[in-house]
Amino acid sequence: MASTAGSTAVDTQVSGPQNGGISQRFSDFCTFLYNSEEGKVLGRTGKSWAGIGVFYTIYYICLAGFFAGMLAVFYTTLDWNKPRLQGSDSLLKQNPGLAFRPLPDVSTTLIRFNKARASTYTPYVDHIAAFLQYYENELQTAETGTIVDCDTYTKLRDEDQWDKACRFDITNELGDVCVKQQSFGYEDGQPCVLLKLNRIFDWLPEPFESNSSIPSELQGSDIWQQYSITVKCEGENPADNDKLGDILYYPPHGFHFKYFPYRNQQGYRSPLVFVRFDNPEPAQLFMITCKVYAKNIEYDFMDRSGLVHFELMVD
Repeated sequence: MASTAGSTAVDTQVSGPQNGGISQRFSDFCTFLYNSEEGKVLGRTGKSWAGIGVFYTIYYICLAGFFAGMLAVFYTTLDWNKPRLQGSDSLLKQNPGLAFRPLPDVSTTLIRFNKARASTYTPYVDHIAAFLQYYENELQTAETGTIVDCDTYTKLRDEDQWDKACRFDITNELGDVCVKQQSFGYEDGQPCVLLKLNRIFDWLPEPFESNSSIPSELQGSDIWQQYSITVKCEGENPADNDKLGDILYYPPHGFHFKYFPYRNQQGYRSPLVFVRFDNPEPAQLFMITCKVYAKNIEYDFMDRSGLVHFELMVD
């Protein structure tokens, strides 16, 4: 009995100060929020809050004004119609890269599908179709006056014509082989891959002067034309080329010079090339590189300059 009484006394002594400490802390916190005796809110009087409010208002107004002034100075250095850095100072260094579609998943460059299962190639078909819709925009009509039909041009256009873009007619240029109605060849196991050059402001391709000056891989080829940027795709390994089948190009000579230079013309559309792989061997992984050829195009596999790499596999 004595032990029980002693234990109760100790519990009472311990719990008493704890309850008092919590109560005191809560009271101090409430006093900090609002002290009615000193007229303070969060430890400051109304006059103190007014002073600090005026200070920070002026401070942030001056800071915003400084930022706006620096931004205005920066904008005076820009031209809305052309980039500030051009030529060798630009990121692309006057050397175009090459992009391809379909690329529905940016984490991989593999195009893999089964022609017997539509679900495997539908994302590829939709991605190409969505990209081509950009070329069916209402600005892609000569009636707007911002672009011109260039069907009669066989060389580079004269400089006084560069202020307007050439109309890129996907029906005439890309033909009727790689079309959405035929799933761009994927349902037949003969996939079409769309190629596009990166835009470089004011860049002009330079032609090879003669057959003797063109690269050896184009010697005797019927895809080379003097006033076109020739496109050539091939397997990276001998086994790839042996089993890749025939490769066809639409248009056959690549990107015509008449679509250059790009000068941010209203309604401008980059020229395109479809590459069709006829009857690649099934269940074979192909490593493919496509290059573009002009006198002033250099190649760098690491930087993807002048070329593009992707893989193809038909299950």
